[in-house]
Parts: sequence; C-alpha cells; structure tokens
Amino acid sequence: MESFLNQIAAVWRPHPGQRQFLLAEATNRVLACGRRWGKTEACAADVVARLQRGPPSRQLLVAPTLAQAQILFRRVTDLLAKIGCMLGKNEVRRTPFPSVEFEGHSVVARSGHHPDSLRGDEADHVIVDEAAFVPEELITESLWPMLATTAGRLTLISTPNGLNHFWRFFEMGQRGEGGFWSRRAPSRENPRVSPEFLEAQKAQISARSFATEYEASFADAANVLISQENIDRAKVAQLPDEVRGETSIGIDWAQTQDHTAVAVLQGSRDLAYLVECTRVPRGTWQDLVLRAAAIVLRYPGARVLCDSTGLGNPVTDRLRERLPNVPVQGFDFNARSRWTLVEGLAELFERAAIRFRPNPTLESELNAFSARRTDSGAIRYEARGTAHDDLVMALALAAHNLPAESRLGIRLG
Repeated sequence: MESFLNQIAAVWRPHPGQRQFLLAEATNRVLACGRRWGKTEACAADVVARLQRGPPSRQLLVAPTLAQAQILFRRVTDLLAKIGCMLGKNEVRRTPFPSVEFEGHSVVARSGHHPDSLRGDEADHVIVDEAAFVPEELITESLWPMLATTAGRLTLISTPNGLNHFWRFFEMGQRGEGGFWSRRAPSRENPRVSPEFLEAQKAQISARSFATEYEASFADAANVLISQENIDRAKVAQLPDEVRGETSIGIDWAQTQDHTAVAVLQGSRDLAYLVECTRVPRGTWQDLVLRAAAIVLRYPGARVLCDSTGLGNPVTDRLRERLPNVPVQGFDFNARSRWTLVEGLAELFERAAIRFRPNPTLESELNAFSARRTDSGAIRYEARGTAHDDLVMALALAAHNLPAESRLGIRLG
C-alpha cells in the first residue's frame, strides 16, 4: 500500500487518519467515521490499489441504496482516470448496476436494500458504506459467505447509529477479536474541515447529534433522542407554587393513529416548567377545538403553536376563530422543520433546562422516540414500533415557542 500511495501522491494524498486506515492489515476492518472525514476518498484509494496489483479480483461496493453505492463507484473511476488509467466504453457498465472491468479485475456497486439478491456471489473484497444503516443479516448472511472461498477482506465503514451490529463489530476490533481491526475517525482529522465549521455545527445541533455525526461517538442506546439520564434529571416531585415567565402552548392535532395532545410550558429556554401535558379525548374536529381552546383559556397571555400539517391546517384555523385574541400560529412539519423542532427539545433536556412532574405516559413516549437514518440517508424522527409520539411533539412545539430568556429579567427556578 505504501508504494501505491507514493505512486498516486501527485493526485491524492491521504491525511494521517486515512493513511492509518489504508495501512491496516486486518482481514476485517471497521471504521466509525464523522461526516466529511473523507471515507469515500479513502475507500476509493483502497479499491484502486487492489486493481494495481495481484491476481484478478472481484470487489463489491455495497451501501443502503444504489445511489449511495454509486457515489463510491464514481470516485473509483475518477481516481483511475486521474492516475492515467483510461477506461474504454466496454469496461464501464451502468446497467443493471454499475460495474467496471479493469485488466482482469472487476468492481461492482450494489444496493444492500434486499440482502437476498446478493446471495450466492463471490468476492475478494467487500466494502459496506454506511454499514450501520444496512440490515445485520446483509453482512452476516449474504456478504461474509462471499469471502469464504477467497480468503477475502471485509471493510465496514459508517457514521455510528446507536449500539447496533456496527457497534458490536467495532467493539470486536477494539478487543482484537476475530481478525477485526477498528478505529474511530472524527471529522476534525480531515485538515480540510475547519475548526470554525465544526464550531458552527456544534452551535446549531444538539450535543448528542454532534457527538454522533462529527465525533463518530456511539450513542448510549440505539437511536435514542433523549437519554434516560436526562429524563430522570428533568423530573421533580413538585413544581414551584408560582412559576415566573411566559407561557407557551404546543398542540399536536390527532392524525390517523395518534391523539390530540396539548403541552403547556412556562418560563424560557433558560429554564421551563411543564405545567400541563395531556391528551384530548377523541371526538369530532369541533370537539377537539373546543377542548383545546378551554385549556388555552386557562393561561391568559399564552402563545400557541399548532401542528398545521395536512389536516392540522384547517383545525388550526378553527382554533384561531375560536380564540381571536390569542396569538395562534401554525407549524408545518417537513424533514427539516421536524429536525429543528425535536433537536431543540433534546437540547433543553441536555442542558437540564426543563422540569416536569413524573408522567409515565410522557416518559414512555420520550423513551420510544428515536432518530433513525432512512434508505435515502436522511434522519427521521419518530416513535419506535407502535408507540405514540403525540405528547413529545406537543412538548417540542411548546419548547420551540419559548423565549430565549425571561423577559422579566429573572432567572427561573
């Protein structure tokens, strides 16, 4: 590998973290990466190095989706072009999936979405990009058997995704078990990622997300948004007799499965108390509006933020009509806005800036609320399994509408 890196030094030089990964000789390598660390470039160099030496080989590039696998595939062909290896038309194919033939070697990009479609194949080297987000059985039942007759190498590389199979393989590497090598690769190792960029990201997202996405740290529980430690720290036996500060009310209107939920916070983002958190009994839309309005009227001067997505928009309009003197705003859920909402709530819990009386229903929802990466690579926030998330979302809406600090100039608590 050293001679190959010297050979391509004019077009690409690895940073020290990439070099350590490329020089690792273990049969099974696991690299937990922060964003922008440079895993695609490192893996492309790893693939091309094998094309330059040894007997003909078959390398397989796998990712959660074909689009993700194609990114690495394109980086391989780009690097080949940069070092002067021009590929003919017959050497690169795009259908039914990307593949390249080069001097007896082959490189194939495949989606890991359907593990059974990869069974029965053979390979000398398998790279699984975003390995924490593919099914475990893809690795254990489809990909590993491909290497049985070739004494081949397995490379798992990914941003962490909780304490799942990727974490278990990583821990095997830390202990040196089963031919595994592993390493954590935080974003700061890439000299092209500036400290200023990382500081800006740290200010915009929760500490939990920053630790996962940029420091390549594994969460304390798979996909957890708010840790049990932070939930326990937020619970108090009693709220103060008098809570100073503004009142913010979040309303999450019922959809097909969830309930309508109302959460009432008093205070600011410095410190806020959850003075009411309830589900409204099911009924007609008119019934829901009347019951929600009755709760709002108990808190003069409150500001209200409602889910106005889809069916929620006309219901929010009805609430405005019912409460003409109350500032009622709508909040449209999409991938970006939902991210902003729930990460803001998680940040309050991380700062111990929220307090509530023990509430088993809310606590159950908080425990079940998770962040998971979809096949497209986006992060989706939702309750796991059949659990509800209406109280969590109502609380997140109320938290989003809190002032940054008490306008009375008094620190709460």
